[in-house]
Amino acid sequence: MSSEALESQKNFSFFPDLLISAAIIILWLIPVLVISLRGDGGGSAPWGVFSNIALMVTIIAPVAYGWHTKDTTGAVLIGVLPFLLTTTIPRIFFGTSVQDTNYIIRSALYIVTLCSIGGLEGYFAAKRENRAFVIAIVLAGLWAIVFLSGIN
Repeated sequence: MSSEALESQKNFSFFPDLLISAAIIILWLIPVLVISLRGDGGGSAPWGVFSNIALMVTIIAPVAYGWHTKDTTGAVLIGVLPFLLTTTIPRIFFGTSVQDTNYIIRSALYIVTLCSIGGLEGYFAAKRENRAFVIAIVLAGLWAIVFLSGIN
């Protein structure tokens, strides 16, 4: 292939990355809209399925995005922002504030821990090395364990 053809293929790779980002955002927005409209977090029926999809996307997206794009900054943001936004914004808008300082500290540590693990997950996946990919997968498993430990 000529160098011009190779260059045009490199420039074209922007659109699949953009489509991946758009799909991830849409899969996160559906449960956020459901929570906003219904005022609760799913339950059974189709809304619960969307919440489960969003949870799986939250775990898998940083690894998939980082591995596919090699974009460390984007992968870290995809690992941090969705969970941060979906856990803090509904609490702010719906006024579910708690006056107990102990609860606030535990909640903040829980959210910061999950966001940190998600960011590291994306960072290691973006390195595109086998060892770093294994670390990213282990971090994804750790994210799931920490998430489940926070359910009361």
